[in-house]
Amino acid sequence: MTLSEKSWTLALFVASVISSAWWPTIPDWRWLLLGIITTGSIIKLRRGLISIGAIAGFMVVIVHGNVLESQRQALFQAGENTTIIGKVDSPFTQISHGYEGIVALKKVNSQTLLPFLKPKIRLITPFPLDVNSEFTTSVSLKPITGLRNEAGFDAEKHAMGKSIIARGVVNKDVTWIIRSTTSLRQAIIADVSEDVSSLHHFSLINALVFADRSWLSKEDWQALRDSGLLHLVSISGLHIGMAFTFGLVVGGAIRYALPQYQLLPSFCGLMFAVAYAWLADFSLPTTRAVSVCVIYVVLKYTLVHWASWRVLLLAVSLQLLVQPFASYSMSFWLSYLSVCAVLFAINLIRHQNGGWKAKLKVLLITQLMLSVLIVPISCYYFSGFSLSSIAYNLAFIPWFGFIVVPLMFLALFSSLFLEMIAKSLWQLVDWSLQPLSTSIQYAIGSWQPISIEMTGLILAGIVCLVFQRFMFQYAWCLLLGIVISIKLTSEYDQQHWRIDVLDVGHGLAVIVEKDDKVLLYDTGKAWQNGSIAEQVVTPVLHQRGYESIDTMILSHSDNDHAGGRLFIEDAFSPQRKLSSQNFIGYESCTRGDHWKWQGLNIEVFWPPALVQRAYNPHSCVLRLTDPISMFSMLFTGDIETISEWILLREPEKLKSDVMLVPHHGSKSSSNPRFIEAVNPSVAVASLAKNNQWGMPAEHVVAAYRKLDITWLDTGEYGQVSFSIHRDNWRSETKRSDTFEPWYRQMLRKGVE
Repeated sequence: MTLSEKSWTLALFVASVISSAWWPTIPDWRWLLLGIITTGSIIKLRRGLISIGAIAGFMVVIVHGNVLESQRQALFQAGENTTIIGKVDSPFTQISHGYEGIVALKKVNSQTLLPFLKPKIRLITPFPLDVNSEFTTSVSLKPITGLRNEAGFDAEKHAMGKSIIARGVVNKDVTWIIRSTTSLRQAIIADVSEDVSSLHHFSLINALVFADRSWLSKEDWQALRDSGLLHLVSISGLHIGMAFTFGLVVGGAIRYALPQYQLLPSFCGLMFAVAYAWLADFSLPTTRAVSVCVIYVVLKYTLVHWASWRVLLLAVSLQLLVQPFASYSMSFWLSYLSVCAVLFAINLIRHQNGGWKAKLKVLLITQLMLSVLIVPISCYYFSGFSLSSIAYNLAFIPWFGFIVVPLMFLALFSSLFLEMIAKSLWQLVDWSLQPLSTSIQYAIGSWQPISIEMTGLILAGIVCLVFQRFMFQYAWCLLLGIVISIKLTSEYDQQHWRIDVLDVGHGLAVIVEKDDKVLLYDTGKAWQNGSIAEQVVTPVLHQRGYESIDTMILSHSDNDHAGGRLFIEDAFSPQRKLSSQNFIGYESCTRGDHWKWQGLNIEVFWPPALVQRAYNPHSCVLRLTDPISMFSMLFTGDIETISEWILLREPEKLKSDVMLVPHHGSKSSSNPRFIEAVNPSVAVASLAKNNQWGMPAEHVVAAYRKLDITWLDTGEYGQVSFSIHRDNWRSETKRSDTFEPWYRQMLRKGVE
């Protein structure tokens, strides 16, 4: 095979593995035999050799997918109270009801699991466990059921990217056996903590040195996000590249005294890169970056001259061979992009003949390219980007590369071998971070939400920028067609309006969007350090390009419906606010109120008057009607049977095409007479799958289905959306009407 054919083989392997994210199912072991026979035939006939890459990728996914499925079955078939022996794989962080971390399992009850590819679970405990400690305890295993919306954090995909197949909750008063061992890494962390604990930038130093970001405050995260510098405190390919480059410089300086050791610069580079990755506990991003550095050095000294993109392709292939589902995580893409940019810079600088000014110019251009390339990824995953990110990255990537990271390595070395100067050097590191902490405060508010259509246009523009020299006439025509299609799709979307019942777990949040305006009915729940408004509502609105909300209506004051009120008020500044509770600055949402919103008629049926504290029976019940299409939807909040009976005094007003199921489908609501009066085509219940309150009640679901009403609940179907056109309307869900890949089906299963 020629070098080009080998590259195509690797590319097909990578594409085949990555495509598994869209497979409807994982073929069983018998398909491996077909893959082996096909590969043997291709080799024997010497035809289509590059297709071996695609076949190999297919076989790798089959092996890993079936291993995961067998592990999952072994876990859940063990029973409700399962005794596990495991090893802590990640630091435990505090959550609202305990501590949470990732553990790798060795034994389940008396069954010893495979010595390789150990299954991982997300474990919730009453107290934190040390990394690398082994333990024995009893847990209740539960499937992973993440929220499913068009935007926001995807817990199921994130879990699969880390090979996590279940979550475990430690029962109260269980017996623990913990075997803690102090590793060299933990000893170093303890020594360094003594030197840096009193420093102003302790949280940033911990994140940079040990990948421990638990000390960063919510305000720190926002400032770093708005400045576009989140990647600087997440040890990834960029940092490993910096460490590798620093090692090359150190090794090059030593080689002046010892010229006979030609391998010294590369050896030092690898040593620094591996040491940094080890300090970060060999997280996935650092492991990927180190593999690229190793391949780069091996190829260099075996006189195999590969282009940077071929080095990267080989590294990706090796990574996916061992961890085929790593591509499901965002860090996978960000890591390789960063490593690619850093290696590109090293090559350019090394072959630059114009002196230090020319090399500096190349560095600046590379940083600019990296900042630009990250924009579409940020838009895709975070539904926006920082307007100030290019300026901040141009300033702080070289600052970190030439000042902060070298000082950090010197301080680490002194903590181990020169304790007398360690504190002074860590003080220098602390001072070197002062420009960052001071300047990023000015970036707050520079975050720009970007719609999915605009993301497509930005991506098309960047493709043109990066590949302009390789593009021919037909490629330009294709890109122009893509841009026109995106534009036409956007204009078509504006010809109708939509309603989205978001998947927010136990709670409610509904978005009504029409003519570039948004009405929000309820906000979902909130907890100590966050809310559904931040995790779900905001990403969805930002992905659609909204920075403000026209109208916000709170059905009542319970946390699961109004917990995100303050956040929405601060982040989106609703022009109009309504509630059945007497909040300051809010209009009343009481019986008899009616108004028009973007041409839609809104009429309030309940409650009869404002209250000082709006509980379930005081929920604001309203009917939204489109006078053009005659579509109507009944919003019911958490009303219960008594309120339903009173509303039945005027049954003719209740009839609607769609209704929100009252009180999440609880047994205290949805009496049959009320359902008959509304007579909807579709009933939507907003609830969490496998929730502790037993919602929806079986007889409630049966009552709706008895009347041939389509039942949809967010716990089972994810986000439920309604598109209303002039002559018709339709519904779709994220888990049924759209494609549902294999891993979501597997993770959401319980006991067989």
